[in-house]
Amino acid sequence: MPLRIRATREEFEAACANGCVYGEIRGKEGLYVYAELGREQEYIQSPNDNLMTEYRIFNGCDVYFARTREQLASGEFEAEDLPNITVIIYC
Repeated sequence: MPLRIRATREEFEAACANGCVYGEIRGKEGLYVYAELGREQEYIQSPNDNLMTEYRIFNGCDVYFARTREQLASGEFEAEDLPNITVIIYC
């Protein structure tokens, strides 16, 4: 199952294959992530998707976690718990 990351509009628009994105884990308030993005593929809408939300999907991503925005900004990650996974970013 893909990991869903809520990103700011700026992060969402700047995201590209082999780039990176900062955001929050969906449904886990206070759990911040830095994802090194892999290859982008075409996103296929799901019936559960919000029509007012934009989505993008990337394969082969490495995700690092932080407990606070300060840790995220300084690069002090808790762990790389999810290497080589699929990530859906949305805003």
